[in-house]
Amino acid sequence: MAVALPHIEKLSCRVVRVLGCNPGPMTLQGTNTYLVGSGSRVLYTPGHTDDHMALHLEEENAIFSGDCILGEGTTVFEDLYDYMNSLKLLLEVKANIIYPGHGPVIHNAEAAIQQYISHRNNREEQILTFIRDNFEKSFTKTQLVKTLYKNVPENLHKMAERNLELHLKKLEKEGKIFSIMDPDKKWKAVL
Repeated sequence: MAVALPHIEKLSCRVVRVLGCNPGPMTLQGTNTYLVGSGSRVLYTPGHTDDHMALHLEEENAIFSGDCILGEGTTVFEDLYDYMNSLKLLLEVKANIIYPGHGPVIHNAEAAIQQYISHRNNREEQILTFIRDNFEKSFTKTQLVKTLYKNVPENLHKMAERNLELHLKKLEKEGKIFSIMDPDKKWKAVL
């Protein structure tokens, strides 16, 4: 019989254990997660998911970024508008190191965060420029993917369409484009 553990327990002045809600034969009561440090540790970073957070270890000026920033590859997110604001928040911390949820440690945190912001801003500018240059027309996601991702292999177009949709929702939220049903959902520039 496993020892009963509380859901959250302060183990020392710098260590708090949070019991994961994933009990099972291999995880027993659930996976232990440890919050380490004495500062306020927690940064609300939605976008990847609604409940995502990153941790700031003030003593090392390091960020535990979860899936907000990865050591390699790209992250999947639910809301690009919130995600971009989360990246700006992480940039304000001015951390030296990022301990990502996946991949190697990132030693130049500011450059990595700036790279994520620049990548998304460049893609957004490409989308917005195309839609504005063709302001008299409206486009479905599929039409936009075939044009904007023409150099991407077709087997990746579904993933590109998901990414594009998140950009379109962000641009609409910011009032830069709008959608119409004609009969499929199409996107058009705001003049």
